[in-house]
Amino acid sequence: MLQAKLKPKMKKLIYVTMFFATLSCSKDNDEPEIPVEIPEEVPEVEDPQLKSLTFLSYDNPMQLTTDVKGEIIGDSIVEFWIPNITSDKLLIPKAEYVGESIKIDDVPSTIGSTKHDFKKPVILTIANGDKTKDYTIYVHSFTGLPVMWIETEGRKDITSKEVYQRASFKLVEDVRTRAAGDIIEDSVSIKGRGNSTWGMAKKPYALKFDKKVSLLGEPKDKSWVLLNNYADKTMLRIKTAFFLGEISNLEYTARSHFVELILNGRYNGTYQLCEKLKIGKDRVNVGDDGYLFEIDARVTGESDSRYFTVNHLANSVDIKDPDVEYGDEKYNFAKELVTVADSVLYSANFLDPNEGWQKYFDIDSFADWYLINEITHNTDSRMSLSCYMNYKKGGKLKMGPLWDFDIAFGNTDYAQRGPEGFWVIYANWIYRMFADPAFVAKVKERFNYFYSKRDDIMREINANANYLKYAVQENENRWHTFYTYTWPNYDIWGSYNNEVQSMKEWLNARFEWLKGEFDKM
Repeated sequence: MLQAKLKPKMKKLIYVTMFFATLSCSKDNDEPEIPVEIPEEVPEVEDPQLKSLTFLSYDNPMQLTTDVKGEIIGDSIVEFWIPNITSDKLLIPKAEYVGESIKIDDVPSTIGSTKHDFKKPVILTIANGDKTKDYTIYVHSFTGLPVMWIETEGRKDITSKEVYQRASFKLVEDVRTRAAGDIIEDSVSIKGRGNSTWGMAKKPYALKFDKKVSLLGEPKDKSWVLLNNYADKTMLRIKTAFFLGEISNLEYTARSHFVELILNGRYNGTYQLCEKLKIGKDRVNVGDDGYLFEIDARVTGESDSRYFTVNHLANSVDIKDPDVEYGDEKYNFAKELVTVADSVLYSANFLDPNEGWQKYFDIDSFADWYLINEITHNTDSRMSLSCYMNYKKGGKLKMGPLWDFDIAFGNTDYAQRGPEGFWVIYANWIYRMFADPAFVAKVKERFNYFYSKRDDIMREINANANYLKYAVQENENRWHTFYTYTWPNYDIWGSYNNEVQSMKEWLNARFEWLKGEFDKM
């Protein structure tokens, strides 16, 4: 009777002994057996987990030359390093995982047969029951840097610094650049550039587009340069000096990114894609009637230069921008401006607060420009080579932008190289300014600022060195410089890590020596 009252859909029955104190259900006093329903145990759902993720060359014959296995970092990131150049990242992945299903960017995926676009970071989601787990997938092509393809017409060699050649241009950005995964295709004109760097095996280049373009997130412009960094085995000296410029009082420092260059079908190494120095709203912003000057010993031999000389500079001053002709109004104005400023700087009343040198020269930009070049011991910066200054109508002469630091940070065997000893202080104008206590006070104040930023500078060096860790090996495979003297190296350390460490140690020693000297002033 008791059993008849039990639910008919019981999944599991057990019999429990029940004792009746007041009733006897049988003459044998047998205890009745009552079936009781016990819920069946539900097995625990495992946490979803990615065991491995791989791109097989068999599944991706147009992109891969070998299988590439992703590195699972922590419990949420997977990084791939494809060891060959690929123009797109449409790939079929193969996965081992714990779970019931996989989605990539919320799109159901049949792993092993579905092609996905990995040009940007994607989210891989594994589901198991009501549990999900996300992984961010980064696919780095080649070295992880953006890759630039340039094909000249007829694949002709680039042999001139004066004559542009027409070429096709394609830039594929990596997943870690500012506009990750974008592809820029256009036509471009290209020529050689540089002075001593043009004579090196790995050539630098100038690019000019027909219309303004934005490359790697920078403001649009037609003119760009590819710096070769061939003399600098770290490939970090220019980038580090530019970082100092970015944290300084200088109004503009050229923006740059590292890229891999494929020139006429052949890998040509790692370059620094950089904004060309010119007047513009997003470059040297001095307005339509402003000037960009360069103090440089070589301008007298350049056909396109328009230069003049002043009494207290050993080298000529070239009007880089705008275009002028000898004797025209703009040329005469610029020459008169700099000549008067030079004369007042060396006059008897140069300390006069109203009519002295500070009426013509901007003390803040001169102090910061001096310090960045002195801290880095830039060999060229004694008002001799690539020393830029600018002027906006109605304002004062300002130093900057910064340029040419590949033979700074002790990377020279033909001049005093530090880390001890002043260098830029002896530049004509700078040395005269040090005769003004106000300039000395400004320099000391600003040096203490840069000194306080040493950890930030070192972090910047470390971050860029880590970013280049794959690129430097490919660049070395192409150019073989680590164990070879490249002008004007002082030391040859034989490995990238050693080169970077040597640079950091030199810079730390330089900071400490300069602090001791400035504290005495």
